[in-house]
Amino acid sequence: MELQLPGIGYSQGNRLMVTTAMDPVALVKTVAQPDPWNPVGTQPHGNRPQDKAHRKGIAEYLESEEQFVLGAVVLYAKKTEARFEPEPGKEERAVMPGTLYLNYGAQFDVGDGQHRIGAYSDVIQAHSEDDDPVMKRLRSSGQPLVVVIDDNPLHRAQDFTDLQRNAKPPSASIGLSMDRRQPINRLMIQLVQWPELRIFGKEADRVEFFKDSPGKLSAKLFSFKTIRYLSGTALIGVSQRATKTWDKAVNEYVEAYADEARQKLTDLWSGFATWPDIAQVLSGSRTAADMREKTYLASSGVLYSIAYAVYMASTEHKIPVKDAMARLSGVKYTRPGTPKPGELLTTEDTPFVGTLVDPESGKVGSGRPAWEAAAEVLLQHIRASS
Repeated sequence: MELQLPGIGYSQGNRLMVTTAMDPVALVKTVAQPDPWNPVGTQPHGNRPQDKAHRKGIAEYLESEEQFVLGAVVLYAKKTEARFEPEPGKEERAVMPGTLYLNYGAQFDVGDGQHRIGAYSDVIQAHSEDDDPVMKRLRSSGQPLVVVIDDNPLHRAQDFTDLQRNAKPPSASIGLSMDRRQPINRLMIQLVQWPELRIFGKEADRVEFFKDSPGKLSAKLFSFKTIRYLSGTALIGVSQRATKTWDKAVNEYVEAYADEARQKLTDLWSGFATWPDIAQVLSGSRTAADMREKTYLASSGVLYSIAYAVYMASTEHKIPVKDAMARLSGVKYTRPGTPKPGELLTTEDTPFVGTLVDPESGKVGSGRPAWEAAAEVLLQHIRASS
């Protein structure tokens, strides 16, 4: 007795591989629990310890998203337990449609995808009733598989390494700009394309989407990641420390107060565009590269301190965002340079000394405690300028 799965066979190197799919419920029952990786012995095999938070995150995604998508998992089967038969006349092709046969009782070993399979298992256990809508969705869905028919466990470990090495995760900027499920992302995409917000350029050509920070000589001003986090901080402050809870809080705020959020961020970024150093870039009399080199206005720590200062001014002291930004335009954002040996920078050189800027070296930091402390300094400036 054999389980039959339609598949497409092909070789990479000299090993036979089969691309197929199974419904997640059947897949969970057909995969062996992976052993922990152990590099000693004649034939080491196993997988890395599971990241419980990562597995939970995938499970929550599967439960909440009807239009979910998960990449193929890589599974291994021994030659004594699995075989592939191409359709007649297709045997010599590089890509061969056919049938994968798996002995009943045999189980696949996981090469890559243990968190995805584990998440499926968790969701199935939590939604075990047949009429549960999540269970129905899983039963009617397919999970793509790449089945490698190979007896050598050493190859499995090497494949895992090669798969990770040859995969390039997207930058946060491009990933966030593509994720339109989050209200904050949708709002920011709309704002960076709005012609009235000149700071983002024509059709957002001043925004870096592909990297998390613009290159030294780039004409871009800010990355999408920076714009998003700066904007979110101006809306909800710093009470949320973890990325997941921050996303949840800022998305809930944008959904609940859509018009208010849009107006605040419009005032925030319109204000930035009037600041002398940035206005020169927008007018073409100065390059973004020169602004980066000579000011702190491309430093994420300084930008986040500005956002937090504006948040505190608007929420704790009822100073409108537009007014707070106008008052901050007079702050000295120029880089003072490296002090001479034996000398220290002072607040006369830069208001960020002692918080974001080291008084001995002049180097600027970006740690959260440092930029939160710098925000308090900027808040004092906002209040004193009233």
